[in-house]
Amino acid sequence: MLNYIIVFLTIFILIFIIILFCLFHKNLIKENLYLIIPPIFIGLWAIYALVSWDFDPQMNDFSIFYESGRQIFINPANLYEVRGFRYMPSFALFFAVTVSLIPYEIAYYVFFIINYVLGIFSIREFNKILVFMDSKEKVHRFIFLLIISNGYFVYYQFYFNQSKYLTFVILLFILRRELQYRIEERPKEFDFYVLNYGLIVFAIGMAPYFVFFLLIYVFQDISLKNVFNRENKRKYLILILWFFIQNFLFIIYPFQIFSFIDGFNRPSRRPNYFKLIYLREWLELSPSEIRNYAIVFSIALFVISLILMFNDKLMIEEKFGYFAIAYIFIGIFSYSFLLGLILYSLVLLLYVPHLNENVHGIEFFKSNKIVIIGISSIVVIFFSWSTFFIYDYIPGLKEYPLIIFYYLRWIFLLSIMMYSLLLLKFNKVNIKRVKNKDLI
Repeated sequence: MLNYIIVFLTIFILIFIIILFCLFHKNLIKENLYLIIPPIFIGLWAIYALVSWDFDPQMNDFSIFYESGRQIFINPANLYEVRGFRYMPSFALFFAVTVSLIPYEIAYYVFFIINYVLGIFSIREFNKILVFMDSKEKVHRFIFLLIISNGYFVYYQFYFNQSKYLTFVILLFILRRELQYRIEERPKEFDFYVLNYGLIVFAIGMAPYFVFFLLIYVFQDISLKNVFNRENKRKYLILILWFFIQNFLFIIYPFQIFSFIDGFNRPSRRPNYFKLIYLREWLELSPSEIRNYAIVFSIALFVISLILMFNDKLMIEEKFGYFAIAYIFIGIFSYSFLLGLILYSLVLLLYVPHLNENVHGIEFFKSNKIVIIGISSIVVIFFSWSTFFIYDYIPGLKEYPLIIFYYLRWIFLLSIMMYSLLLLKFNKVNIKRVKNKDLI
């Protein structure tokens, strides 16, 4: 009964605040309607998640975060004995000083609301990034915002009361600051690196498998010949200090480092946790095979990171987008629908520079058909992660030989996404060549 009261009281307060805001800020709402609608959709998916588990706090991912925070006060030496905890100590410390201080039933809803607020911030930060990427039309930005505020990627953040929205907002905030400083041609001072490095270290603490994003980010504007110059050594020092400040438990209890590293072996202990999305229904691997594949793919991701790190022709948003694609294809946790919100949102940014906003009506669709096809494939992925929604309504299609199309769905959708990006990149290269010839 208490759960229902908390939920409905929260919804009532939110509706009351929205009504008051609407009454006193009519013009502001009219101008920013495209920023108001996406959070409403996030809210609807959040309510859908509440209904899915009958408004009863579940012992799911949030319970791991909550218990890790409690463990800090009970016995921090046994942090990695908390079942399912495979993050850095900084994450547990964050929970220890926040929601883990209150009873579980209340804490669950507090973090649920925090997730919704973070969802709103993700919309605002993504919109700012689009503006800095020179997307002028609100209606076009609205389309991108509508995509990242819908689908099962959003639903599962609330169903499991996960922490990925916090990781997502941090990455978007860092990207937005980078673009803002670049557009405004502002020099990056000491405080810029202190804030951004501190945030990205914390984000990696919540999502250790994204450590390659950290490497790409730190070395994104450093040339190979200047890797060890004095200014860059200063940056590395900031990064190292932030790591040990946030994870000082590694210093107090060095054996925890091995427990943390052992968390990367989870796919080999639970085979169903290592199925590349496009091979989910095709591939069955033994624990030893999973371990071997994980090592090979991790090395491949590191090599891709190195290539992106020192490629001075790519902007940071492009580097993040291309690495997101690489992780989707060969990341050892790429199966996770919880990571999809971050990965595919970063991929969406790769389409923005190719969007022709100077035409309208039917000409807009003709001029942007490749972009529209590529984005559409991502939309379908957003809405069909846990299953292919067509089969929910026509289960008979799951019988042989039509079942083959079900197995091929991810290969088909990802192929469209990749093919569209390759075409756009190829066309852009050709346009540059033509311009260069004209100049000659």
